[in-house]
Amino acid sequence: MKKCEKFIIIANELKDTDLKQSEMLADYIRSKGKSVSIFSVRDYNEEAGITDDDFESADMVIVMGGDGTMLRVSHIIENHDIPMIGVNLGTVGFLTEVNVADVKTMVDRMIEGDYRIEERRKLKGTILRDGKVIADDIHALNDAVLGRESMLKLIGFKIYLNGEFFDECEADGVIIATPTGSTGYNLSAGGPIVNPGASLLVMTPISPYSLSMRSVIFGDDDEISLELVDKRHNGQNRALISFDGYMNVTMNIGDIARVKVSDKSLKIARLDNASVYEILRRKLGG
Repeated sequence: MKKCEKFIIIANELKDTDLKQSEMLADYIRSKGKSVSIFSVRDYNEEAGITDDDFESADMVIVMGGDGTMLRVSHIIENHDIPMIGVNLGTVGFLTEVNVADVKTMVDRMIEGDYRIEERRKLKGTILRDGKVIADDIHALNDAVLGRESMLKLIGFKIYLNGEFFDECEADGVIIATPTGSTGYNLSAGGPIVNPGASLLVMTPISPYSLSMRSVIFGDDDEISLELVDKRHNGQNRALISFDGYMNVTMNIGDIARVKVSDKSLKIARLDNASVYEILRRKLGG
């Protein structure tokens, strides 16, 4: 792979207090004669203050945090063809690759070009109200989650596949996950784990009020539409659809969310040659 000369570090300041770990890593990168810039985010919705000029000629983005920080940074670099690698300052860390103790080895390998790149496909969402688009071109690395706005009420929704009626459900919500996101909320809701290199979508209901509603895997050319319906005829069915927990849109009765595999992908740098299933076994403690 390309030998890295210019690095960008984006740190979650809530996990890297006073950016101590990031500063030490930056010092080591500079000691190797390479350039590095540090940026931080404290809140998931906070902008990191990075400009297009900062990304100019950058070879690698190093993310200091957990999986949530990785997701945030995936949106920050969405329009830049730069790979990223995560240093785990969180808990399980399915997306993060490196432990803090191994960051010097990571940098050495990046400088030598001793790493590989995985392409992770994203999903794309579009929201319609009264036939008009109210939100479009929303991309997510992990998932789109349609959930109830009220903590005490189920939501009703119809599911369409490629424009054809597929099913109707009443539940706490539904998750549409990418292969990368299959180990996130989808897994917690009882959905299947799929190979992150696949091109598909997984739909998993959240606490459905039905014994027959289960996870379904769809192909990369399928479009899933979720229409919010007034199932209990009380006019109170409101929901929120969230993309990676970052972009949130309130949905009213009759609104439709369309989700499909995006033509955008994210480059994640990898050092570990273990298979995805070996990594999962390690992370899940099997």
